[in-house]
Amino acid sequence: MLVEARAKINLTLEVFGKRVDGYHALRSLLVPVSLADAIDVVATDDAAISSDSPYPDDLCVKAALRLAQCGAAASRTVLGARIHVEKRIPAGGGLGGGSADAAAVLVALNELWKLHLDRASLCKVAADVGSDVPALVAGDAVLMEGRGEKVAKFGSFPGFSLVLASPGVFSSTRDVYANCRPRMTDDPSIVYNMRSALLSGDFERVAAATVNDLAASACALHPEISLAMEALRSCGVSHPAMTGSGSTVFGLVPDEAKGREVAAHMEAKGYRAWSVRTLSGDVMAA
Repeated sequence: MLVEARAKINLTLEVFGKRVDGYHALRSLLVPVSLADAIDVVATDDAAISSDSPYPDDLCVKAALRLAQCGAAASRTVLGARIHVEKRIPAGGGLGGGSADAAAVLVALNELWKLHLDRASLCKVAADVGSDVPALVAGDAVLMEGRGEKVAKFGSFPGFSLVLASPGVFSSTRDVYANCRPRMTDDPSIVYNMRSALLSGDFERVAAATVNDLAASACALHPEISLAMEALRSCGVSHPAMTGSGSTVFGLVPDEAKGREVAAHMEAKGYRAWSVRTLSGDVMAA
């Protein structure tokens, strides 16, 4: 089964204090976008699970093993898989590439292994794999809370176009969180303002409402991220932002034609860039 593992952007990302398990408490609006890895998943008749993912910490295998543990209780069938990953999402870019791959594997193997887990049950499995994986299993814009295990559908809104640009540096999630300053108080207006902006369909309002509490930390560790945002501004993007823990930055644009134009300008400046659009719906067969 060939499936798409969609990248995500964080339109809002609030970071609070550490929980008892050592993770920071978060609240984030995640939106899937059209940049995606291609994942080919084949069910096998042995107990072996293999993947050619380039990530040292292969979440594809971790996801398959965790799902196999759940499936073994409900099925006497031997659960094996062979996973091929065609990477398009840059690593260490805050786009959820490894988590997206794991989410796609969970969705595909749930069908191939005929486990019949509903989406809520699949999200519970995903929470044991990685913080962003439950949100990406959901397949839509979601509000993620806790350390990522609490996921709620955000609701529908008009789609929009945007440009992603990579400064070519690997941003360590661990280092960025260690260097950040958590919020001391909750501010419900952040999500409220973003919801209002999204429903308006005005991409400038959406861009102005973006928040990322990790941006200051990531930019301090990697000044290239700030330079990438300045480069987007020079291309006419009024409110560039960073996604996740970096290093990818993004800028909202009025349409795909403008997105292609800005992406071309960014590539001329030496950045990897993509013109993409927001998506909703389940992980799709390619």
